[in-house]
Amino acid sequence: MELFTQEVKNMVELKEFLKDNKEISKDYEVAVIVYAFDNENKIIFQRRGPGCRDERLKLETIGGRVKETDIDFKTALKREIAEEVGTKADIEIEEFIIGTYATTFDDRYKRKQNWIYLVYKGSLKNGELQIAEPNKCLAYERYKIGEVNENELSNGAKELYKIVSKKYNYLSK
Repeated sequence: MELFTQEVKNMVELKEFLKDNKEISKDYEVAVIVYAFDNENKIIFQRRGPGCRDERLKLETIGGRVKETDIDFKTALKREIAEEVGTKADIEIEEFIIGTYATTFDDRYKRKQNWIYLVYKGSLKNGELQIAEPNKCLAYERYKIGEVNENELSNGAKELYKIVSKKYNYLSK
């Protein structure tokens, strides 16, 4: 479910923004995600590995859970980028795209999880992507908008991919 397109910077702002929303469970996690484009305007996806909590072997973008120690959401995203692709790749966070809400099923703990996804656009300026978490990421794959087989995307990535594809369709050429 699409929530907002105006950037919220931290948990205080997010909680204030969501306080009157009755459709969202009060028990939610927050994830920050970057749709990083390379110099050929291809989106960088990760092939999820066996150590992921759900949707193993599906394609997902770079990002992850916000921690209590993260100062703000961009700091959290920079941490997640470094954790997932290493420190040899320079991925610049360019702009906030959208905040969404979804429920997933955590296979490890056999329970539903409610997520707020905060999605940003970014670009790989230079450097090399590393597989920093080999149990969670098997490989990187790059696709222009319209080229990826949407059945290969995780459920969360499908909804976000549609939003990103519509907004940045001009990059598919």
